Amino acid sequence: MDILLATSIWSFGSSLFRAHTLTDNFINESDTDFIPLKNIRPRRVPIKAGELMQDDPIVCPIKKFEVETYNAVIDMTLNELSDRFETTNIGPLKDIALLSYRRIQEVHNDPTMLPKDSFIELCEVYSKINRDCLISEYMQFCKNLNEFENNLNLPKFLHDVSNNKSSNDEDENDNNDDNISMFELNTYDDLNETSNDNDQRAIKNIGSTKKIFQMFCTANLTSCFPNLYVALKLSVTLPISSCSVERSFSKLKLIKTKLRTSMLQDRLENLMKISCEKDLNPIVDNIILSLAGKSSSLCKALVY
Repeated sequence: MDILLATSIWSFGSSLFRAHTLTDNFINESDTDFIPLKNIRPRRVPIKAGELMQDDPIVCPIKKFEVETYNAVIDMTLNELSDRFETTNIGPLKDIALLSYRRIQEVHNDPTMLPKDSFIELCEVYSKINRDCLISEYMQFCKNLNEFENNLNLPKFLHDVSNNKSSNDEDENDNNDDNISMFELNTYDDLNETSNDNDQRAIKNIGSTKKIFQMFCTANLTSCFPNLYVALKLSVTLPISSCSVERSFSKLKLIKTKLRTSMLQDRLENLMKISCEKDLNPIVDNIILSLAGKSSSLCKALVY
């Protein structure tokens, strides 16, 4: 976050300088008369007795824009990033990054590059995935990555050219040697062009898991790599951003009334679950005992 803050401050200075330059050039080239920004006379609030606060209003319009607009946006961005990408939430995302085409290609080239603690955080969050099976399937898939890619589409030439050469006459063979060699060269050129096209396609979006997931769906590899398929399915369904839920539906209006405006988010979520999930039958005795353990007065009132 400190790097982001430093980068934002530096970029603001450079962008402000560019904006000044573009504005000056536009004003000089334009025929319209522009009114410059005026420095408004600061309004000072008299300091009352016992106050130690210094009233230093911002006079410069550019400085005021930086403090009240730019810095406010940067502060909100940093707070959102710190909330969404905490140390408790970043672990599964690091494990999911191993499922990208780039990382799979790296492990394919060197299997020792796979970290020793890979997929630990992901399997702790999603307990249905077996970590040992996931690592085994991951290594097997990385090992056979090229075979899976080559078998997705039919090749341009199904049989080898050398197997198709057949003749009964030696003279015809001698006469056709040059033609065959030229045909082979063209064939190899086409194959090289096809491989180059495949390489160019592989370079695109190497940091995304979408291509690997499409490969699974096309080649029907779900039964061969069930744990890896679940991990890939999680990676492509996780949202890149989150939004707050709209609080206008009827259940919320019944729960959060004017008498409960000071309710915290955790308590509100628990009450919403109780109200919405009526098909779940909680154990009432356990709830009473947990509430009775909060204080002695509740214990006397609830436990007989």
